[in-house]
Amino acid sequence: MKIRHVIFSPAALGLFLLALLSSAAPLLAGSDPAEVRMDQILQPPGSGHLLGTDELGRDVWSRLLYGGRVSLAVGFLAMVLSISVGVILGTVSALTGGFVDRLIMRTSDMLLSIPSLLLMIGLQAIAPAGLLSVILVIGLTGWMLIARVIRTEMMATRNETYVLAAQKLGAGPVRRFISHLLPRCMPSIIVLAAGSAGHAILAEATLSFLGLGIPQTIPSWGNMLTGAQGYLMSGAWWLAVFPGLCIALTIYFIHVLGDRLQAAPRHPSA
Repeated sequence: MKIRHVIFSPAALGLFLLALLSSAAPLLAGSDPAEVRMDQILQPPGSGHLLGTDELGRDVWSRLLYGGRVSLAVGFLAMVLSISVGVILGTVSALTGGFVDRLIMRTSDMLLSIPSLLLMIGLQAIAPAGLLSVILVIGLTGWMLIARVIRTEMMATRNETYVLAAQKLGAGPVRRFISHLLPRCMPSIIVLAAGSAGHAILAEATLSFLGLGIPQTIPSWGNMLTGAQGYLMSGAWWLAVFPGLCIALTIYFIHVLGDRLQAAPRHPSA
């Protein structure tokens, strides 16, 4: 499968469409997502509002668009943080060895022994409320498995003939990493990045659902699900279905795109 086929695949186009709609929220929303209209509480879809209104009369379509900006930003930034920390620590662990290697690996083992949700809840409970703290908590609790995978691949690659030859010809550690080690790990990094982004979006929704995520004053898909839980039995199905569908589609598109990118060839003709 060629790279251009991946770029124009349904998963890539679907993810691009969700990102585009969220980015254009000020143009497409039509109303303030925080505007409270007590005279329009729990209006179903189509009754003057495309996707209905919530328990405070706020337009669901507007909140869905603005919430997408927050949820997608959390997923992307937390993924970048997790991948960056994991790749750096995995590389240092593989190339340094000795005490540093054991310290990094034992730390990752200790953190992996704690359920990720419990670890995030513990950190978020003591962190100041806000978007930045959510990104940091999710990003800094997702690097352990990434570091272990990168360490394994780096250790297998560093003894390859072409890497040893580059070292004999005078290539320093940084040059060997950029020219030889990192490209060899890119397929794994792509898959790990896709999994990390999907995990981050789901983690934000979970933390928000538990009341520990994005502050309720900021619309996000997770916050919308939190507000919907008390109204499902009254028939307000649209409060949970639309944000839940956005989360499910985003995670699905990310994972499919990651699998396709991993399978795509890396030679210039791709």
